[in-house]
Amino acid sequence: MEYKSEMKFLLDEIEQTKQQNVARLIDLILNSDDPKVSHEAAFLLVDNFRDERIEDCLISIINDPRWKNRNGTFLFLLGEYTNSSKYLYYLIELIFNNLDDGEIFMGAYGMIIDMQVPLDEKEIHRAIKFLKNEEKKAKKESNKRKKKITDSLLNYLEGQIDICEFYKQFG
Repeated sequence: MEYKSEMKFLLDEIEQTKQQNVARLIDLILNSDDPKVSHEAAFLLVDNFRDERIEDCLISIINDPRWKNRNGTFLFLLGEYTNSSKYLYYLIELIFNNLDDGEIFMGAYGMIIDMQVPLDEKEIHRAIKFLKNEEKKAKKESNKRKKKITDSLLNYLEGQIDICEFYKQFG
C-alpha cells in the first residue's frame, strides 16, 4: 500500500514539474526579444512535451507583428507538432497575408499538403469560399502570382473533397 502512495506522489510531482516547465518555456518564447533564445526554447518545447498550450503559443508568436519575417521557425515547429486540419483555414489566410514572405508561404503550403487525410469537410468548404474570393481579387488586380497560388490551392482542396467522399463509405 505504501508503495502505491509513493508512486502516486512521484507521478503527481513529475506532472506538476512538466506543467511548470511548459509554462516557463512558453513564457520565455513569448517574452524574449532574442530570436535565438525564443527559437531554442520553442524547439525544446515541441521536441519534449505534449500540451494543449503549445499550439496556442506557436500560433500567437507566428501572428505577433514583432516576429514578422522571423517567424518561419515557429511555423515549422507548428507543423512538426501537429498536422491537424483544424489549421487549414488559418494556414491559407497566413499564405495570403504573407505573400511577400517566402518562408511563411512555403511553410504554410507544405503544412497544408502534409495534413492528415481526410481533412475536415467543413474546413475545406470554408477555405474554398475564401480562395474563390481571393481568385476574384487576383483577376481584378491582374496579379498572376496570386492567381497561380489560388488555383493551386483550389485544385488541391477540390481533390480533398473527393477523398472525404471516399472515406465516408467506411463510416
